[in-house]
Amino acid sequence: MSAAALAPPAVQVRGAPLPNFAPAVHPPPFRLPAEHFVAALGWLAIGAAGLTLVAPDLAANNIYDPRVFSVTHCFTLGVITTTIFGALYQLFPVTMGREVRSIPLAHLTFWLLQTGTALVITGFWLARAALLGLGWVLVVTAVVLLGVNLISRGFNTQPDPLVGRYVMAGYLALLAALGLASLRIGETLGYWQVDRLAMIASHFHLAAIGFASCVVVGVGSRMLPMFLVSDGHSRWPLRWVGPLLGAGLTGLIVGEFTGSAALRLGGGALLGAAAAVYLWLGVSYFRRRARRALDPGLAHVAVAFVSLGVAAIIGQMLLWSDRSAPRVMAAYALLVLVGWLIMLVLGVLYKILPFLTWLHLFGARVGESRLPTVAELSRPAWGWLSLGFLAAGLTTMVAAVGAGELVWARLGAASFAAGVGLVEAQVFRVLRLRYLE
Repeated sequence: MSAAALAPPAVQVRGAPLPNFAPAVHPPPFRLPAEHFVAALGWLAIGAAGLTLVAPDLAANNIYDPRVFSVTHCFTLGVITTTIFGALYQLFPVTMGREVRSIPLAHLTFWLLQTGTALVITGFWLARAALLGLGWVLVVTAVVLLGVNLISRGFNTQPDPLVGRYVMAGYLALLAALGLASLRIGETLGYWQVDRLAMIASHFHLAAIGFASCVVVGVGSRMLPMFLVSDGHSRWPLRWVGPLLGAGLTGLIVGEFTGSAALRLGGGALLGAAAAVYLWLGVSYFRRRARRALDPGLAHVAVAFVSLGVAAIIGQMLLWSDRSAPRVMAAYALLVLVGWLIMLVLGVLYKILPFLTWLHLFGARVGESRLPTVAELSRPAWGWLSLGFLAAGLTTMVAAVGAGELVWARLGAASFAAGVGLVEAQVFRVLRLRYLE
């Protein structure tokens, strides 16, 4: 892929403007982000299938079943973390003007993450602490190598230091989440005792909010306006969301472990405020878009923002509960992980994979006649159908889990899995074009 294809001045890909990113650098080979996205889709299929098995457990209050944690980590490590790694390798060099130090090291990081994820998921499913421990070591190694290879090069650099700070904050939150995971693994091995509820709540929020959502806010501030062709939106919310998230997470976690209701409530309120500010920014992205009609990918992103809003409301309700509502906690976790982050990942994959594939196949031939458009690499009808299955399944599953309806919880999970199947068919159709060329 030519670096000039992504460098300023902006060029046209038959109606799709490329962003005006500052310093032109060499993007990584197509294979690096592609292998991350393909692996994430594989974990997505496994996670969707597993969700049909454990959804009744969620509705039956069995939220601490090891199989539930196994499926959860299919989504968190397998889908979300793998996708973020791939997206950072592709987007961080061109948004921050810093190349990856070593492509071979990036591939090694990928395989360490995938192997560690497989061991963690298997360890939870089989309740084997030794496998969990080994998987944790490999995942931590992969995360550290990512920092050395990429993230440390982009922190606080031009042209947009705010993006680098959000990514660095998310990276540090991921390390903290892995540190808490080690406490739980040590407890399983009999080394010490920790407050299970405090540890799980803190680990979940560090991973889903501190890591994934923080990276989304930072990188998304460049990526979402590009996808939506949106101009004129305010930048001030980005200066507030990060501090609110940091202060909120700190208060919530310290409150969980010390038993301080004031800190827990205060931290949760700050997290709610951060979500409200970011939702306002997300709405402004959509309101100011140049193209009024949404394509399937952006419709997935819109559903993700709706899920975030509902999750924020339920999260505030949980703060004031007596913690005796595990089904509501499960519904909240589903909205954050599946509704917000997984739906967002799917929307981004719908946009970025056809775009990268087009650049890889036809970027050097810009200006020639009879080239396909980016939109022609995918089938919109499949995208709309998948969105219908995903949204219906998510809504049914969350409502059924909250109400304790085991059968409907499984039906909702099955509908979600059907939507995932359509997404996978769509994406692999696009990737297949690269290998047929």
